[in-house]
Amino acid sequence: MINISSLTKYFGKIQALDNLNLEIEKGELLGLIGPNGAGKTTAIRIICGILKPNHGDVVVGGYSVLKDPIRVKSMIGYLPEEPNLYERFKARDLLKYFGELYGVSGERLDDRVNELLELVGMEKRAEHRINTFSKGLRQRIGIARALIHDPEIIIFDEPTMGLDPATSISIRSFIEGLKGEKTIILCTHYMDEADALCDRVAILNGGKIRDMGTPDYLKEKIHGQTILQMKIKSLDVDTEKINYFNSVENINLKGNELLVSLNSKDEISDIINLVGHNLVSVNTKEPTLEDVFIHTVK
Repeated sequence: MINISSLTKYFGKIQALDNLNLEIEKGELLGLIGPNGAGKTTAIRIICGILKPNHGDVVVGGYSVLKDPIRVKSMIGYLPEEPNLYERFKARDLLKYFGELYGVSGERLDDRVNELLELVGMEKRAEHRINTFSKGLRQRIGIARALIHDPEIIIFDEPTMGLDPATSISIRSFIEGLKGEKTIILCTHYMDEADALCDRVAILNGGKIRDMGTPDYLKEKIHGQTILQMKIKSLDVDTEKINYFNSVENINLKGNELLVSLNSKDEISDIINLVGHNLVSVNTKEPTLEDVFIHTVK
């Protein structure tokens, strides 16, 4: 559905994207994760036709974003991190306005607006002005605006950033309900969100994809079966000796927390004995996408 080919983008002397290549299948929910400045938003804006690359192209449904940008834009619904809604509009009027911009009109537009207001749980606030809405309610209207022209592709850029837990859960459930029906790109800093929702995850850093696969594949590939999580008193730990154990795949020291990734549990007691009196507490856990992220971008 989306073919990103050799995408390169500079802002002055700063290279935001470095020969980025990526294919996204029809009906797939792809997660883009990476640290700040990794190039996620730049890539999204090029896909949407907001920015032009210095090199490369994006083909969406067979149409080039460089040669046929209007056609590509008509196929995409985009929810930026900050929706920037027109605050003096009422919710219904805002959706009708954007629907008309996309060529939706008449009875079809009225039906579509009513359908989306109900879909995002805003039918009772349809006649209220945007400037009376909380961030969570604005996000719901932003989602409805992105869907007004019934696009084949939807791009969410940090859709739950700064929202309360209940609203975040509601929006995640909404996105999950679109899986398979729409092709979705989800940019997020929340690893549990990417893990729960995405068919595949691409880890972007320095303008390049550093790793990609299903969440389960990435966790198994990088961190084996078990993570030994140890709180330590001081940083005086001989990690080289820990590396000698056959079961150890990776070691990560974060503050006073030592994380040791293992492909088996056979040598756990020996590793704990090696840390010795420096140990405050210990437990084991299953690897998470956050562990993969830290390992990949460090």
